[in-house]
Amino acid sequence: MLTESLRLWGATIKKGAVWSTLIWSAVFLLLMVVILAAVGAGTLASSIYHPTLPGTAPLAAAQPGRALAGVGIMYLLILAAGPFLVAGMYGMFGQAVAGASVTWRSFWSFAARFYGRAWGLYFYALLWILALSLVGGVLIATLHVVGGVITGLAFILSLPWALRMAGGLFVDRLSWGESFRQTFRSRHYGGLLGGLLLSVLAYAILVGLSLLMMRAAATGIILYFAVLLFLSVAGPIWGFALYRSAQS
Repeated sequence: MLTESLRLWGATIKKGAVWSTLIWSAVFLLLMVVILAAVGAGTLASSIYHPTLPGTAPLAAAQPGRALAGVGIMYLLILAAGPFLVAGMYGMFGQAVAGASVTWRSFWSFAARFYGRAWGLYFYALLWILALSLVGGVLIATLHVVGGVITGLAFILSLPWALRMAGGLFVDRLSWGESFRQTFRSRHYGGLLGGLLLSVLAYAILVGLSLLMMRAAATGIILYFAVLLFLSVAGPIWGFALYRSAQS
C-alpha cells in the first residue's frame, strides 16, 4: 500500500497544475485583503463622517451600530472565504490523485463546485474536535495525566478517520453521509496510520533541517519558506494518495 501511495504521490506532484494552487492561493488572499481593507475603510469612514449635504461630509458623532455592522460583514467574508480556498486546493489535489484532468485554471472551478464539500469537511472537523474534547475532558478529570496521554493517543489514532472523510469528499466525490460511514472501515487502517505518521516524521525532519540552514546561512530563510511551500502542496497530496491506495 505504501509503495502504491508513493507512486501516486510522485505522479501527482509532477503535474504542474497542482502547483498553481500556490499562485492562486496568493491571488485569492490578496483579493481578500483588498476587499477587507475596502470594507474596513468604509466602515471607519461611515462611523466618523455623516453626510448632510451633497458634497459635504462634516465630522459627526461616532456611530457604533455601523461600526459593528462593518465588523460583522468582515467576519462573514472571512468565514465564507475559508471554505472557498479549501475547496479549490483540496479539489485540485484530490481530483489530480484520482486521475482526473486538471489544468492551471481548475482551481477556480473546483472552488465553486466543491464549496459545499469544504463546508462538509468543516462540519466534520467540528464534530471531531467536540468528540475529542468531550472524551478528553472526562478522561483528564478522572485520570489526570494518564487521561491526557490517552486523549493524545485517541487524537493520533483517529487521524485515519479524518483522512477517509476528506478523501471521500474530494477524491471519490462521495456524499457527506457516505464519506462519514466509510471513516469507520477497518480495511487498511494500519497502513493509513503508518503513512500519516511517516509524513509527520518527514515533515519534522525537513522543517528542522531548513531551520538549521536558516540559522547557519543568510539564504537559509529562503530555503525555509521554500520547504513550507513545498509541504503545503506535497503534504495534502500524500494524504489523498494514501486514501486512494487504501481504497483500491
